[in-house]
Amino acid sequence: MRHLLLTVLIACGGPQLTEHPASDLTKVLPATLEASHPKEGEARPLKVRIWADAGVRATPHWKEDITEQIDYASQLLTPLVGARLTVDAIKDWERAGDPHVALKALAEADDGKDVAWVIGFVTQGDVAAKAMSELGDAQTLGHHVVVRAWAETPETKALVLPDLKPNERSEAIGAHKRHKQAVVLLHMLAQTLGAIGETDPAWIQNPTYSPKQSTFSDRNRELMQMTIDARLTDGNDQTIAHDLLETIEKTEWGGWIAPDRDQVVIALRSILDAAKAGKTATDVPAAAYEQFDRIRELAKRGNAKDALLELDNLLSAYPGNATMYELKCEIMLAGCLAPTPKGGQCPKPGVTEKATRATCNRASELAPGDPTPHFAVGEALGKLGDIAGVRGELAQAATKIPNLKTGQTEAWKKLIGIYQALGSLTWTEDAIAAAKLDTDPMAAQVAQTRARYGVPRATKLVKPEAEGALVGAVEGALALIYGNKYADAERALAAGEKKWPGAPGLAAARCDLQLRQGQTDAARAACQRALASDPNESWALYLSAVIAFKDTSPASTKAGIDKLKKAITVDPALGQAWRTLAKAYARAKDQPALDQLGKDYAAKFGQALPP
Repeated sequence: MRHLLLTVLIACGGPQLTEHPASDLTKVLPATLEASHPKEGEARPLKVRIWADAGVRATPHWKEDITEQIDYASQLLTPLVGARLTVDAIKDWERAGDPHVALKALAEADDGKDVAWVIGFVTQGDVAAKAMSELGDAQTLGHHVVVRAWAETPETKALVLPDLKPNERSEAIGAHKRHKQAVVLLHMLAQTLGAIGETDPAWIQNPTYSPKQSTFSDRNRELMQMTIDARLTDGNDQTIAHDLLETIEKTEWGGWIAPDRDQVVIALRSILDAAKAGKTATDVPAAAYEQFDRIRELAKRGNAKDALLELDNLLSAYPGNATMYELKCEIMLAGCLAPTPKGGQCPKPGVTEKATRATCNRASELAPGDPTPHFAVGEALGKLGDIAGVRGELAQAATKIPNLKTGQTEAWKKLIGIYQALGSLTWTEDAIAAAKLDTDPMAAQVAQTRARYGVPRATKLVKPEAEGALVGAVEGALALIYGNKYADAERALAAGEKKWPGAPGLAAARCDLQLRQGQTDAARAACQRALASDPNESWALYLSAVIAFKDTSPASTKAGIDKLKKAITVDPALGQAWRTLAKAYARAKDQPALDQLGKDYAAKFGQALPP
């Protein structure tokens, strides 16, 4: 519905017209931007930062024009989704060249961390374009938007205007300029909020500009509202992508342009895929995503040969795509995970192959900030026992994680997990400290391993790269002891003690072996050696208490209780120490201490303390 002339021009942000009938211009003015279901409540501010290139800055009143366009777009966003745009700053943008690559240049110039959007205005074109793809640029869930400036001469020539007075003609042209520039801006902002191309030419998300466009469809308004609400509450892009996908796929709608709907879905899935490993590699182009996904499925089914053949074909079309190279790296590292088709040959897999390492290196070159290739190579080297190689790859990965814009937490956990699998307690602790995450359970697990198997931090008895081997040697010896294979346990302990002389974990295991063989004095001496080297060796503390309780005197009982309490402090999961302490409290007739121990045990283990 058209408004009277005065109302229209005020809504368009233009000056008031006087002394001519409203009907003279209403037929040639663009539609008024309006929300069909205005949102109540105070609008929430969304800061934007503006960049204008030299061509834009060369036009008269360019700052005023941009500010007016931002204001007009905000006049729709306020009732539509309860948000208004506020300009944080307007900056000179020293950009030149093809406007189709301006979006990438804008992202490189401004990371936009402290604003909702970074908006770049680029030099006007030579024609009055109508395709939105020629009038601006944006990406799904992006934070950067590019808008092409108003092409004064061709746009004015393209307008069909009747004979008007000079001032009327000027104001009509101004209204069209404000409308088109605001609509293009809104179209691009909506794209970053997950909006999908609309079939109705009167809707702003239609791929072709029309002066009749006045609002968005309710379905797109719903998607835009979800994203804005999430961003205003510090929601991350991965969570937003998940929620948008769920909403889009839950209910189909005929008002969306089907191919555009599919491209948005692909883009959202790509964001989720990238987040799983904290990737910063180039996204897979929407046109190639379906084929890329099929290649991944081939690889998962173990058909490495066909996966690599199809992936090489894809790389011939996208030779600079790091994500595709990462996938090729991972496939080549894994090799044939299942029998190949009849007559097929498995490509030479493995991290030791030059071709594999060259592919992984290429992935790193194309995405120098992405730690993913280093994780993949590191894990492969770990399976071969090349600990020095693993350390080198993970050290490189650690330098890249702090610079990730998304997925830092997942990347740190990946790094920590590889070090844990490697068995290096020191490197795991260093990674936990560098991550600065809520990693108390991880740190507690490392501390427990140190206490249980006698590997004190900063010990000179074992290097970080051999800590896993030492823990394995202690575990192996104890398993033989528990299996009553004493002769085999003796041989295992002798070999371990030769390799790691004075290791407290091995001394504690020897204490256990000798105690089971009835050699109490020798066992006591072995436990004392363990505790002299590592006062927190929990197994030695526990066994020392067991030995102390062989003497029923109050002094021995107290000494044993003290050792058990310390064992529980340094190794809270050592159930034997808790149960033995309960018996000691019962012997000492210390009912209050026994009652408290029972409460603590139930809280720790989720069950009652055995009688």
